[in-house]
Amino acid sequence: MTSTPDPDCGCRHTLTNEAGEEFTIIHQMPKALSHYYPLPDLATGVIPLYRGKFQTDGKRYRGVISLSLDPRPTVDVSGVRNVTIEDIMALDGSRGSAKWVDRPTVAVDVKEVPKPPKTPHLRWSRKAGTERRSWDPAPIDVGSGPVDEITFFVLNGWLAFDGLNTCYDGHDRPGRVQIGLGEWELRIEPRGDHAPKVVRDHSRGRGQSAVTHVGRIRRLDGVDFEPLDAVGVLEVVETLVSFALGRVTSVALPVGMLNGKPVWTRWSALRAVDRPLGSTPWLDASRAAAQLAELFQCGHAASLDALKWEVFQRTLGYYFSANFEATVTMKVMLPVSGLLMLSFAYFVETLPPGDPARLSKKAWKALTAEEAIRLLLDRMAADTAVPGHLAHLVGVQSKLATAANPAPDGLSCVVKMRNDVAHPERARLARWDTYEWAEAGFVAMGFFDAAMLWWLDYQGRYIPRSAKHRSAGDAVDVPWGSGTS
Repeated sequence: MTSTPDPDCGCRHTLTNEAGEEFTIIHQMPKALSHYYPLPDLATGVIPLYRGKFQTDGKRYRGVISLSLDPRPTVDVSGVRNVTIEDIMALDGSRGSAKWVDRPTVAVDVKEVPKPPKTPHLRWSRKAGTERRSWDPAPIDVGSGPVDEITFFVLNGWLAFDGLNTCYDGHDRPGRVQIGLGEWELRIEPRGDHAPKVVRDHSRGRGQSAVTHVGRIRRLDGVDFEPLDAVGVLEVVETLVSFALGRVTSVALPVGMLNGKPVWTRWSALRAVDRPLGSTPWLDASRAAAQLAELFQCGHAASLDALKWEVFQRTLGYYFSANFEATVTMKVMLPVSGLLMLSFAYFVETLPPGDPARLSKKAWKALTAEEAIRLLLDRMAADTAVPGHLAHLVGVQSKLATAANPAPDGLSCVVKMRNDVAHPERARLARWDTYEWAEAGFVAMGFFDAAMLWWLDYQGRYIPRSAKHRSAGDAVDVPWGSGTS
């Protein structure tokens, strides 16, 4: 048994040529994915989920639940109830805790996934004896499996001019990714109600989160599965999309379907999402769908190796901090820390015993930071030269030149500048200006981009961070060949 192929949409377009002859074009592409919850309007960014009764903290409320995308994606719960004298007395002397506070749990009074309401607004009376409250709750699971597929939204995604086409109400939309990930089939495509560039420009122009893609996951063999069996794969996809964008994004509102009927959902945006600002680190819009397809496949394979995936996730902390809204000095310092982590993990833990390049923990710690990172970059066949078009960094190179090293390369410049941050000395406090720090950051982050891709055994193309031209179509092959990681 295998998963059922998606049928073609069958849309027909009748055109007339210059000779006045009519001819018909029939779309041979699948219909766009549909999601149980309607695509939110770009301007409002609110998805109504539920209207009715629910319980929290032992109290019953009547209210609404919705997913709000602005200012950050979060599930909003608002409810009203009648207040008792015991409730009023319990408020006397109550104080907020300065310690960790658990997010409230909310249980809805339904046995199956309810139909979404038309509006998220809550009507209530201000008469005495009523209380209105709002919560940001823990994820709310409704219903149960088994399911035959899960559809989901992706927030603040990427722009791709390539990829497979889908049809949305007669409009063909490029950018679909459809691949196998082990025993799973993943399909992700841009939302179809607006052209992808319109969605991207709206989000970037306002810094506002938006649903940009709709996805689906199901088993390749077509067998039903429990929703929690697929959640781990969705988390891997979410992590890899965030890496490709250089900022944290999220999968939201997964809905498990069985024979076309919703039987399970999780009302949640799983992560604290960054605003959709800035350019992507290494994606090329002219081939981003192909890049993401390969990243999903090699990243999913890496997630099956406990050490490889744990190191990748830890290093992402440095990566996100350096890439998104960091100062120019941190864009030099943080990549060095991340590269050192990858170097240790590879030469001390990953290489098998007996490999001549494997190092003991003691031997690795005896290396300088530059030596440890150089081992890694050499293994990747990375070009460490100072790019000639980065004039300010060329000036740094001249200032750092010595008789023993008259032309320090990009790595030497980055590490020495990083040391000025990590080990501040009074005489060196104003040694470098903003432009020098910025260009050193381009090179440092370029090393970091490449090392993260190499760690996942990515073999595709990318746009180097320090390249002279970084527009659509400027991607180049990664410097390493197969079998180098």
